[in-house]
Amino acid sequence: MRLPIPDRPWALLALLILVAGGVLLFASRGGRLEPEPAWAQNPPANTVVITYGVGGVLTADGTLWQYRPDLARWMTIDEAFKEEGRATKVLPLPVPVDQIVELETWGFFRTKSGDLWLYEISIDTWKKLSPPGR
Repeated sequence: MRLPIPDRPWALLALLILVAGGVLLFASRGGRLEPEPAWAQNPPANTVVITYGVGGVLTADGTLWQYRPDLARWMTIDEAFKEEGRATKVLPLPVPVDQIVELETWGFFRTKSGDLWLYEISIDTWKKLSPPGR
């Protein structure tokens, strides 16, 4: 089946522009027909993006929070360690929060690119790990 092609050059040009615009719009939305809601594009700083362990969360601004039931309040991970008598510099994280896809504990995560990061508490620093088996 052949598609009808307009016999006027301006009509053909208008049709091509319309189709190209639709393709660009679809591609700009990452192939989604519906746009992302505004809150998903720029979530508020205190929006929880990942949970970890018991009472731990990562917020959109890159802060690791720990809920302390004994104190009935939230604390940053560094504040929680300070309460236990240990000075740490866990924050800031070594990568932007939007790159983190898995966070099992406060000190170990995987990024979108597959990188693994471990917080070495004995030397108070983040370390990028080599993949297993290498």
